Amino acid sequence: MAAWAVLCALAPPHAPHRPHPLASLVSSASRHPRLDESEGRPPIEWYPGHIAKAERLMAEVLSMVDVVVELRDARAPLATTHPLLPSWIGSRAHLLVVNRVDAVSERAAAQWERSLRSAGGEPLFVDAKRGAGVPELKRAILRAGKRVNERRRRRGINPRAVRAAILGYPNVGKSALINRLVGQRKAKSENRPGVTRGFTWIRIDRDVQLLDSPGIIPAKQVSQAAAYRLAMCDDIGSAAYDKQGVAAALYERLLHVEGENPSFARLDILRERWGVPLDQPNGEVYLERLAESRFTGDVDRAATTLLKDFRSGLIGPICLEIPEMIQL
Repeated sequence: MAAWAVLCALAPPHAPHRPHPLASLVSSASRHPRLDESEGRPPIEWYPGHIAKAERLMAEVLSMVDVVVELRDARAPLATTHPLLPSWIGSRAHLLVVNRVDAVSERAAAQWERSLRSAGGEPLFVDAKRGAGVPELKRAILRAGKRVNERRRRRGINPRAVRAAILGYPNVGKSALINRLVGQRKAKSENRPGVTRGFTWIRIDRDVQLLDSPGIIPAKQVSQAAAYRLAMCDDIGSAAYDKQGVAAALYERLLHVEGENPSFARLDILRERWGVPLDQPNGEVYLERLAESRFTGDVDRAATTLLKDFRSGLIGPICLEIPEMIQL
């Protein structure tokens, strides 16, 4: 409790709201309606108690940090944007980090980087599991937090470690990223949403201290289109959605993305892996065909397998969102 009180005393004052640098990209995208695979399917609903509590505490907790590291999923860079993040960040330094860059093609990553930069962001693309891009992130945290210690020196106060918070949806790779930054296993890291249940301070070294947070899902739910993409990527808990509905929607999204831009999703591996033609536009019908061909008619197994193949990368690098076509 004493340490917590000290941190509170040292915390900078709460900063005023500023527009999110990527808001224009989301607004522009929403003006161009496209295929919404969630229509006519079971709605996705969530409200986990520990996440709601964390959301209420977020503004208070972030008063103690100097830099906010926003972590997104490269497979769905817009769907993994928390709508309240701009108000939480205020005028603090903001680093946009896109994880799982290994799960998408180089051309998809390059196109998203250009789009995010044109919207005012400066994204860093990383692979937290393997460590690619992590040293660059640490240097960016130190640069972003440098002004804090410069201000302390002007006041005659000794410098301290830069405090950075890692924020993002469940299962986007926060704990894996922290473990890479620290260089050892300090944060829980499992391939399922909701593993981190509280706020935890973790010291990287004498220069940087990290705040690990629970995966933050909006208490006020996002659009069903975005929610379905979160479910496809396993970035929300499976209790919130109908597996067969999400798998059917995934199939339709893959067809749509491949038709719009094959560099974002090429389905040759999926065609070859199961030998089931992809000539059917309806996802439920495709799952039935897959079940009859490979799983003795078990549609649930077919749905589970399709989701697993996508999430594990067995059907190749795939990005579910294309900047100029996406609607949230």
